[in-house]
Amino acid sequence: MILDERLEGIRGSLPTDAVEAVQPLAAAPEAGRAELAQWRAGRRIEWASRTVTQGDLLAAFAEHCRSDLEDVDVLESGDDLLVARWRRETSRLELRAGFAGVERLASSTPTVLLGDVEPDEERLLQAFLDDADLRNRLAVCDLGRLERIGAVRSSVFVYLEWFLRDAYGVKLQPSPAFTQGLIDRGVISLGMG
Repeated sequence: MILDERLEGIRGSLPTDAVEAVQPLAAAPEAGRAELAQWRAGRRIEWASRTVTQGDLLAAFAEHCRSDLEDVDVLESGDDLLVARWRRETSRLELRAGFAGVERLASSTPTVLLGDVEPDEERLLQAFLDDADLRNRLAVCDLGRLERIGAVRSSVFVYLEWFLRDAYGVKLQPSPAFTQGLIDRGVISLGMG
């Protein structure tokens, strides 16, 4: 059962517990989408002595955008999605249960996908290192590891990083393997001086 139309026809790995959670809902796709959104939102993130769910963090950031950022408008907000606009720049943050078909999730809207990168890390690294267009339109972030793969630019994403720092005391960093891959390909240089 495909609950995201953008991934129709894709076969890929999804976490077994996510598949088991939505499998009984195959006859009711809307209920399946809602169940999957709750599963994504419920992913626990542990930072030292602090625990938060992805959904709580996304909701807190959406509220921060609404209440504290005069130059950011929240266009859409749900359990596993935030679409916000800074001036004329619209950006999208999505919680994901796996990254099967990630290439189909890239669009003209700068997008950050949040989820557990580890099961798909090698494939994601290869895809983002090989495809400049993909890495400039989409990023994947693992909040548990505080790492991102991708080079997409967006003011809303900068606000997210500042929010993580100020509200939770954590810093999101580029994945060391992604950075090294860009260096190896000559895309970036970390010269001394």
